[in-house]
Amino acid sequence: MIEKDFAREIPRRFESTPGPADELHARLAKAIAEAPASPTPLPDRLVLVACALPCVVAVTLLGRRALFGRSVLRADLPSFPPEQLILELVLLALLTVGTTAVAVRPGAAGFGSAARLLGATSLAAAPAFLVIALLLPLQSADPEAVLASAGLHPFGLPCMAIAAIVGTFALGALSWALRHAVPVSARLRGAALGAASGAWAGLALVIHCPASALLHVLASHVAPVVVFTVLGMLVVPAVVRP
Repeated sequence: MIEKDFAREIPRRFESTPGPADELHARLAKAIAEAPASPTPLPDRLVLVACALPCVVAVTLLGRRALFGRSVLRADLPSFPPEQLILELVLLALLTVGTTAVAVRPGAAGFGSAARLLGATSLAAAPAFLVIALLLPLQSADPEAVLASAGLHPFGLPCMAIAAIVGTFALGALSWALRHAVPVSARLRGAALGAASGAWAGLALVIHCPASALLHVLASHVAPVVVFTVLGMLVVPAVVRP
């Protein structure tokens, strides 16, 4: 009897109430339950996108060749030492694939990469491309290559068009792969997906464009990485949230 009276006399401020973690868990569970189920499982969507991204780079460059007669591969490739060419392409490929892996990684509990890793990846992608371009410039002394580079647009408008096509497709494909599958840090995940999309565009341009002028590289090779990072941060969260 005394215990019952004592229990009734506990002040309300000492009563147990649901904390923020309980409320967050309840909101996440409700959002996941209400999200429409995709007919294609997430792992299958990621595999499809992984196969599609290199294909869209190839199709875009082949399309430019068909329309404008430009070579798919940069004209100065034969003039580079093989070790320099392989080193830069491997570094850029690792940067592109690594950024993409961080952006799409589902994680052990389905929450994806940590917020700090997503933020660091988003911020580092464009500077990393710039550093590689400055420290390991693919600049040929071959007369034909120099003549071809001199005829390029100073701001690289054709390269901007290629970057827009490749980056837009990549961002759309990656967003589709993670549609309704990002319950937390959606804005950071969107920025990382945008950085990965811009990285694919930058990789396509390194393969295709022989330009080495700083203004051209900054405007059409590196700037798209920044643009798609911001675009991903603003647009993608509405697609990937449950």
